[in-house]
Amino acid sequence: MAIAGVTDYTNTYAANRTSYNAKGSSGLSETAQSYLSDLKQKYSDVNITVTDFKNDKQMDNFILGSGGGNNIAVSSNIIEKMATDSATAAKYEKVIADVPNAAKESKAAIAALGGENIACGTYIDKDGKVSYWSVSKYKRNETTGKSYKEMIQDDLKAKRIKKKEEEALKKKKEAEKDAKEKLFESIKVKRMNEAVPSETHSVSGTGNSIDYQI
Repeated sequence: MAIAGVTDYTNTYAANRTSYNAKGSSGLSETAQSYLSDLKQKYSDVNITVTDFKNDKQMDNFILGSGGGNNIAVSSNIIEKMATDSATAAKYEKVIADVPNAAKESKAAIAALGGENIACGTYIDKDGKVSYWSVSKYKRNETTGKSYKEMIQDDLKAKRIKKKEEEALKKKKEAEKDAKEKLFESIKVKRMNEAVPSETHSVSGTGNSIDYQI
């Protein structure tokens, strides 16, 4: 998420980031702790933080408390899986190794739009989904009278609303697709039934024969 800031940036949430780093690897198994230690040595140019965000506010605080570009936050259950499964480790270590490159691309994109990148990073959530975020500032009209913090909060709120709208639209399209598939299937079954020729069965006995169709 790119956050449009104002002319001056102050790292208001630096203390929050410190607390996340302090608590980030707590609760991990010894195997995961050892793996994480090796991981940090292997990718010494990347700031690896293990944390489980309980809500959007915690994630916002982490993002706004970050500096530089080589940041990645990883959910604890993903680190646990990486520590015990080589395939999982290989998959997400590629993401970690690419953090510096992703940071360069983010900074270049923001600079092309006339902005300045303050911080950016990558996040791997508990479901293994990889997402990217950035904090940037642009020159903007300051006649609104809003503080820096208020402007950031407004931007975050707007982006979350947009995200919810996109998710709702996606669900709607999926529901419409399912409905169409069910309709096509029912039409297909109906046509197949109509294509089956009727059979005439005769029951013999005394008196007149009886014919009936199925």
